[in-house]
Amino acid sequence: MPNYKKRKKISRIKYLKLKKEGNKLKLYIVRHGQTEWNVLEKFQGQLNSPLTEAGIEKVRKTAEELKNIVFSKVYTSQVGRTIGTAEIILEHNKNQIEREDKLELNKLYELNEIYFGEWQGQTFAEIEKKYPEQYHNYFYDVKKYDAKTIGGEELKDGLARFLKGLNQIVSENKEGNILVVTHGTVLELFFNYIQNVEAHDLDERKLIGNGEYKIFGYEDGKYFEIEK
Repeated sequence: MPNYKKRKKISRIKYLKLKKEGNKLKLYIVRHGQTEWNVLEKFQGQLNSPLTEAGIEKVRKTAEELKNIVFSKVYTSQVGRTIGTAEIILEHNKNQIEREDKLELNKLYELNEIYFGEWQGQTFAEIEKKYPEQYHNYFYDVKKYDAKTIGGEELKDGLARFLKGLNQIVSENKEGNILVVTHGTVLELFFNYIQNVEAHDLDERKLIGNGEYKIFGYEDGKYFEIEK
């Protein structure tokens, strides 16, 4: 005769395990959608330009993937393109649509893009012509890149600032799903950081795509990627 009581007990243990795992902190980190300056190949840094139609469409596709995720909090940088991206994701999120107390955006300076000084607002071609040495260094030999020469922020300083923002987020949220919308270069620095790759090994040509996302956990003081 089957031992239904035992089977029920095992099922209960499995349920509690799944419940515990489900309560763990997950950071859904998204790069903002494509902007007009992305298309024109202009350095944006901490300046802003509007999302393109293609950028909006890509973010909508990402929103569709995330529509059933119950987010408990949302963080963006202070720059318009991340704010607009987050708003599109929330507009398509079932829980956000149904809840009476809508989630508000927490806009953190620490999540802003690297400050590129004199390069901001200029095209790659203009920068290559005006600053040939530092342009080459940044794109092809970043160990020699010197942000001070263009009045910009050092990559290692930008990473430290970004990590300060993430550390604030994980200190404020011990569990649940957190939506974070930020920028390509600081994200690439963060991806390298969790793989123990130095900031000066950045490759600007290999940034995560606009509107794309990755999921991260945080445990014992360390960030780690979670498979989708």
